[in-house]
Formats: sequence, C-alpha cells, structure tokens
Amino acid sequence: MGVREQQPNLRRKLTLLVTGLGLTIVLTVGFMVAVVQIQSAITAYTFGESVWSRAQVDAVRHFHRFGETGRFRELAQARQSLMVPIGDLHARLAMTASELDWARARKGLEQGGIHPDDFTRMILLVRYLSWLEPMETAINAWQATDDLLMEMDQIGNAMEREWLSESPDRSHLQDLEQRLSTLDDQLRSRALVFRLAMGEAARWAAGFLSWVSAGFLALVTLLSWFLAVQLVKLLQRSEQSFRSIFEQSAIGIVQIDPAGRIVNANQATCDILGYSREELVPHSYRALIHPEDWEIEKEARVAINRGDIDNYTTEHRLVRKSGELLWARLTISRVWDAASHSFYFTTVLEDISESHRLSTELSYLATHDSLTDLINRRAFEQQLASHLGRVRNGGEQHALCFIDLDQFKVANDTSGHDAGDQLLRQVASIIQKNLRDTDILARLGGDEFGLILQHCDLDIAHRLAEKVRASLDHLVFTWRGTSHTISCSIGVVPITAETTGISALMRAADIACYTAKDGGRNRVCLMALDDEQLATQRGEMEWLSRIQTAFQEDRFFLEGQVIAPSRHSNRGLRYEVLIRLRAPDGKVVPPNAFLPPAERFGVAGRIDRWVITHVLEALSRAPQHLERLDACHINLSGRSFDQSGFADFVVSQFTRYQIPPHKICFEITETAAVHNLLEAEAFMKRLGDMGCQFALDDFGSGLSSFGYLRQLPVTCLKIDGMFVRDILTNDTDLAMVRAIHDIGHTMHMTTVAEYVESEQAAALLTDIGVDLLQGYWVHRPCPLEDILNMDDV
Repeated sequence: MGVREQQPNLRRKLTLLVTGLGLTIVLTVGFMVAVVQIQSAITAYTFGESVWSRAQVDAVRHFHRFGETGRFRELAQARQSLMVPIGDLHARLAMTASELDWARARKGLEQGGIHPDDFTRMILLVRYLSWLEPMETAINAWQATDDLLMEMDQIGNAMEREWLSESPDRSHLQDLEQRLSTLDDQLRSRALVFRLAMGEAARWAAGFLSWVSAGFLALVTLLSWFLAVQLVKLLQRSEQSFRSIFEQSAIGIVQIDPAGRIVNANQATCDILGYSREELVPHSYRALIHPEDWEIEKEARVAINRGDIDNYTTEHRLVRKSGELLWARLTISRVWDAASHSFYFTTVLEDISESHRLSTELSYLATHDSLTDLINRRAFEQQLASHLGRVRNGGEQHALCFIDLDQFKVANDTSGHDAGDQLLRQVASIIQKNLRDTDILARLGGDEFGLILQHCDLDIAHRLAEKVRASLDHLVFTWRGTSHTISCSIGVVPITAETTGISALMRAADIACYTAKDGGRNRVCLMALDDEQLATQRGEMEWLSRIQTAFQEDRFFLEGQVIAPSRHSNRGLRYEVLIRLRAPDGKVVPPNAFLPPAERFGVAGRIDRWVITHVLEALSRAPQHLERLDACHINLSGRSFDQSGFADFVVSQFTRYQIPPHKICFEITETAAVHNLLEAEAFMKRLGDMGCQFALDDFGSGLSSFGYLRQLPVTCLKIDGMFVRDILTNDTDLAMVRAIHDIGHTMHMTTVAEYVESEQAAALLTDIGVDLLQGYWVHRPCPLEDILNMDDV
C-alpha cells in the first residue's frame, strides 16, 4: 500500500480517535457540570431552607407579639415573613405538577428569597431527581409543612379578628399563641429532616462525581496516549504537505525577512492584492500599507522584532495594485528557522472590507433610530452631555426641548402600527425641515422627540420651538381613508452651567413638556430651571417617595360609598371602594393630592394592585355580605393597563380569594379607556369572560364620548359629576345628563349619576330615569369595614 493510500486511512483513524476523545471529554465535562449543578441546587435548597426557617421563626415571633399587643404592624410583618415559605410552597406545587409551570415556579422561588441564578437548577432537581431517596425524604418533609403553614396563616387571621373586635378574648388569644408554639416546633422538626436529607443528597452527589471523574479520566488518558502516537506519525508527513497547504489556502499567507522584504506569498495573497507573485516577492511590506496606518501597532512591531513577543494581530488598510484600498486583518508571527539560525515573519492576511463596512453600519444603527433615521436617546444624551460641558466652560448658550405628539396614541391604536410608523416618519421630516443646520433632533422613543437648539438664548429658543409647533399644528394625517389631526406640545429649558447633570436637565424639559400638555396641548411651555412652576412640578414628583413610604408603613386604607337605586327595587347592595391615605401625623390626605402624582409618575398601578388585593381579601372574610352584594365597584387607573401581567395579577387574586367575578365591577375613566384603548379592551374582554362587570367612569368629560362605547364591553355608565352638580340650575347640564342616560339605555347599560347632593337633584334624576344615584345625599363615605357589617342600606 502506497503513502497516498495510507494517509487517508490514517486521517480517518485519527478523526475517529479525536472524535472519540472529544466526546469522552464532553461527556466527562457534562457529567461533572451536571453533578456540580446538582450540588449547587442542593446548596441552594439548603440556603433556601435557612431563609425559610428564618422567615418562619420571624413570622411566629411577630404573630406572638401581635397576639400580646394587638399592634397591626406586627401582624403585617408576620404575614410578610410568612410569604417566604408560602412562596416556596407555590414553587414546589408548580415543580411537581403534571405539567411544569416555569413562571409560577420562578415566581414562588423569588418570593422565597432564592437568587434568580439558582431558579433553573433548583426546578430541574425537584422535577427530574425527586426519585432519589434523599430527595424523596426532603420533599416529603417539605410537603408536610403545607398544612402547618396554612394553619399558621389561619391563626394570624383569627388573632386579627379578635383584635378587631370590641373586646378581644385574651384566653382565646393565649390558646392561639400556644397552638402557634406547637406549630413552630413541628415546622422546625420538618426543617431539620429536610436539611439532613439535603446533606445526604450532597454527599451522594460528591461520591458519584468522584467515581465518574476517575473512570473518565482513565479513559481520556488511554485515548490521549494512543492519539499522541498516531499524531507523531502524521507530523512526520506534515512537512511534505506544507507547500500544498501554503499554496491552496483561501487566505493570504506572506513570508517576510527581518529587513521587511517579502520573500514568499501564496496565490490567495496575489488575488487579494492584485499582484503577480513575481511582482510581490521583491516588494517592500511597508509599501503595501496605507501611509496613514503605518504607525498603528508600532510598539508591537518593535517588540516582535526584538523577540519580546511571538505574534500580534492588527487591522489596517492595504493598497492594492490598482490603488484601491481594502481593510485587512493581519496576524504577524515570529518564526525561528533552525536550519539557517535566523528568524523570519509569517503574516496571515484576511480581507475584512465587508465586515468593516457592516461594523460601520452597526455603529450607525446603535446611535440612530431605525424608523426615522434620527439619532436615538443614547446618542442624544451624549450630545447633551457634551453641550453641557461646553456651557460650563463658558461662552456658549443652548436650549433643550422635549416634543411630545398630541393624540398620537389614538391614531396609532385606531389605524394600526404601520400608520403610526408612517406618521412618525412624516413628523420627523417636518420638524427637521423647520430647524437650523446646527440644531440636533433625536427620537427619544414612542412619540417623543428631543431637540438641542445651539447658540441661542431662551427668546430665540421660544421662537424656534413655536416655529416647530406651528409646522405640526393641525397636521392632517390620512391613512387608508381615515384622517387624524396631530399637533405637539413642547417644553423648553435653558442649558445652563448651574444644571447638576443631564438627568436633571432632561427631567426639567420633561416637566415643561408635561405642563404644556396639561395646559391644553398644542403649545410651547418655556421654563427656567428656577421657575416657580417647575418647582411646583418637582414638588409633585416628591409624592413618589411619599407614596412609597406610605406603602412601607401601611398607611393606606379603604372607604366605601353606597350607590343606591333611584327607585325602590330588588337590587342588592352596591357601593364604590375609595382609596385613602393617612399622613404620618394621622391626618387623612385628600385623594386629589396623591392620586394625580401617582398617575403621572407611574405608581398608580401599584395602588390599584393594593386595592384589588385588600378588597377581595376583605370580601372573602364576609361571606354573608357577599351573598347580598350586587356589585362592589373598584376604580382602575389607565396606567395599570400599561403594565404587562396586570390582567394575570387580577385573575390570580380572584383565584386566591375565591370571589365570584360577577360581584366586582371595575370602573375605568373614559379618558383612561380612550388613551389605552387596545389594552383596556383586551383587559375588559378577558375579565368580562370571567363574569366581571365594567363601568365607564366620568363619562362625558373626555373628547371622544359616545364613539368608543361600541368598542368596550361596558355594562354601566357613570355620568360625570360636573354635569350632575348643577343640574337644577343649568339647562345645558340637564340636557347633557338626559343625552348620556338615553344613549346608555339604548345600549342596554345601567346609568349612574355621581355627585347627587340634594333631594331635589335626586328627584329630577329619578324622573329622567337614571337607574342609580351616588353622592353625599345618598351616603357619605365610611370605612369599608362598616359597609361589610351593614345590616341594611
């Protein structure tokens, strides 16, 4: 058999050996990683058990303190601590269910205080290795705590009922505390079993890893030895094939002597550079490099000549024979020639012109908005920081503008996102045409634009902003036969040396823009950074931290206001739940003080979640009240619809407290429904399918009124109180109330009049035919607990 026939056979054998060795190594690493992951998961469970135990101990301690003192803060802390083991309970149920519920399991582990990096390995351990004896013992001990935790929660509820009563029964409280101590001992015992079982699982994993590692190590050693023998044989033939590799390589390979002359080059190098081999061989290597790039990596070039380094990689431009430039990646290596006792350089040359072009495009995309081709928020903030730095150095004046489109969401929701995208392109083009060459326009996201007006004082900035506003004033955008009128609101602030940073500057411009929108839209609002109005807006922003503190200190509470039939009927009890806030000094804060900032700064959704949870929890404790309840009205903020998972949360609360959905009527303001039309419609459809009722609140106060009623599954129409308040003296308000009531009844909706404050107004509304009345004449708001305990309305 000849050499040529032997080499393919040898290569096939080496390929099989290398593949086998590789697979063995992969399997070894896989086994090691798997066991390490198991050990990590066991360690995570051991840590989780300590968190679980601490939380359980804290819960018992706070329940005891609550039983002794009646301080509801202790009860809140006990329940908060109890949520840790209950979260673990929910996670285990999701992991051991017939179909694994990843989302629920992750949420439960997060509630249980587990680090997110451990979620996956912990879920997989229970899911697929629960058959192991130590794991089975641990899970059984875990499951045995379920009833004990639920009983502990019930004991807390029983303590709460005692302390809420007029005369708490101390003996009953002592019995509950004694049972709580018993539960504590039982839970500690289960935790010890769980901990010991996990320790046994960890020892098993360590032993298993040792045996597997030893076996695979022996196999890898044997294969490596055999492979080394075969490689030696192959290397003896490699010298013969080097020339063919050099010539047939698809990338350029060049050999250069210490003087910088090319002594050899393969065909790929000739093809890349456009030279023949005869033209390249005497050629100077430096002559191929663009003169401006010769200094690139100069230090590395000197180091490799001295022998300090063996190789380096660089990128620069090369000059082809035709004079064209190309970007190349060059890997230069220093090679010692033992035969001649000298060294030479081997350069591997790759043409990266295309990848360099793509990199340039990606860099552009990273700093520009793909829809409008304007710079994006990131690049805009960099520009703003640069301008602020120059202002601080003195001698320059600039202004910052925030531009927000009016009624864009209506156009986007009704005509679709393609229409919205086209509208944004058109708006960007119009604004750009009305700016100076030196001004910088960016799309910040959604329908918001940022603008830096360079080298101008506030007066000039105001005129330029007005020019932009006028260019968009009553812009009529038509899409497939539907026309939309678009305008914009602009906030303008100066860029001054006193500005603390770009965040403060952006926030000030945002506040100015909001003030423009709040003042009626389609206008420019000019603010200095020390403007009184800006200070007022900042004061409202401070409500964000106050509301957060109120949540932490449990200072929110609920009241209710009865909604009564206008005529005697067999309707059950109906009332609206109202959120209230108690200040640290004990005074009740008016809702109009904290709800508008909550809406404006994004915490209204959290308030909605708090209200829903506490209302459903209260109803679950009053089954007799629930039987005669016609509907409990709960207000929802439009901001809640912007939050992903809000509908899932509401559904989960119905499931948790087992409240019949038809007993709840969610109130959504007309303005919120219109501004969040698609989200509101999806939410109402999902909850409506469960049986929930929906009321459109403050109807008639918005811009759209009757047109959106056909799109929303509304069963109840609440007439805005501004029309009801003066119904006895204002004919226009009376006509408005009649019109809303008539259209509501035509669409088979129940109508409700708000702000009914006199018997005469109630009588007039009854004559009109309004179904339900709400106001101080009907019922003054009172604590929700009083309504839950009402015998009659």
